[in-house]
Amino acid sequence: MNSQQQQLELELHTLKTTINNVGAYIYIKDTNGCYTYANQKVTELFGCSLEQLVGLDDSYFFLTDHFGDLQENDRKVLEQGIEIEGEERNIVKSTGETRYYWTVKKPLYEEGQVIGMYGISTDITERKLLEKQLHEKQALLDTVLNNIDAYIYMKNSDAQFLYANKKTAKLFGQKPQTLLGKTAEQCLGEEASVDFNQLDKQVLTLGKKVSGQEQFIDEYGETRYYWTTKVPLKNSENEVVSFVGMSTDTTEIIKLKEQYRRLASIDELTQLANRRSFTTQGNSELARFLRHGCKFVILLLDLDYFKNINDSFGHAVGDEVLIAVSNCFVDTVRELDFVSRIGGEEFAIILPKTDVKAAYVIAERIRNNIKKIIVNTPFCQVKNLSISIGLSIVKAEDSELDHILLRADKALYEAKSAGRDCVIEK
Repeated sequence: MNSQQQQLELELHTLKTTINNVGAYIYIKDTNGCYTYANQKVTELFGCSLEQLVGLDDSYFFLTDHFGDLQENDRKVLEQGIEIEGEERNIVKSTGETRYYWTVKKPLYEEGQVIGMYGISTDITERKLLEKQLHEKQALLDTVLNNIDAYIYMKNSDAQFLYANKKTAKLFGQKPQTLLGKTAEQCLGEEASVDFNQLDKQVLTLGKKVSGQEQFIDEYGETRYYWTTKVPLKNSENEVVSFVGMSTDTTEIIKLKEQYRRLASIDELTQLANRRSFTTQGNSELARFLRHGCKFVILLLDLDYFKNINDSFGHAVGDEVLIAVSNCFVDTVRELDFVSRIGGEEFAIILPKTDVKAAYVIAERIRNNIKKIIVNTPFCQVKNLSISIGLSIVKAEDSELDHILLRADKALYEAKSAGRDCVIEK
């Protein structure tokens, strides 16, 4: 053997060694789809030698019901002379294993005619299994996030959406995919997104979890409230690169709280402030007087002979009368005055920034307007109403609201004793 032959043998050996250790399945087939060559990785997969493999097609090694892609790809290469690159799925007969391959197949030519094909297949089974597991986990996560009664989303450092569940996307009038890359401002406008932007800036600036209330006006003009928590996500250099947000719609809770607050401060029948609200407002006025000397007057008003109305016509008619009287108060006094119902037919009015003379004018106007009230019901007509009024202005020695109320109550008692339908000041 001469040196040229030796060199050729060495190169063939090196090539064979390389092909056998390349980490991919390399093979050659004839026009009938039978193997004419395969590297060691192929023979190990099929559990046979190269000599045993040559002349056999894939039906000997793969379950024939499950290698349609393989056969179709081979046919295209051998019959149409085209190159194929793509994924193939096969079940190995000897083990029953399902294997996935990324395959490149090209035709072999001789004098312009296809005489066979060669292929290189890389096993991607582990990657496919990981992808499948990831897809299943993603599907599970999406199912949870899209059905949880909360708005879940992720934004980058520019406050652009990186992820949004369906509930969030719907809130912004978008689909989850179309929302990605957009900011709340782009979806809602600058004014409507102010609250969203505030918490976004906080979590990005502070670099720690923040919580707070957000709100905006929806398409129906209704203000919606959300309790939101935003958690920063940092890189290896401890820089905030994105954050996750979780928001819960608390609108109904806010409404209930407001309703309870209103019920606690409003008289249900007349819709005037109740005794509790009157006391709170009165103490505020007294504190203002003690600090700044802003005088105010309290009127205590009692509807005359109201018991006779209830006894003669019933409580339903009595309620109509109380409502009419309450409306008369509101229509008569100034906008800054505070009207309340503090008992059955007893009312109190706070007149801020008012002296005795001005208070008398208002009280007399109320007394005269009460006389004009006519209450018509299906059963009767109530008219010729009158009211007694006790008037008291705050004094320097008054350190408690009760001091003023006691004087006003004495004045009201004197008005009743004086024949009713009058105003007395103490």
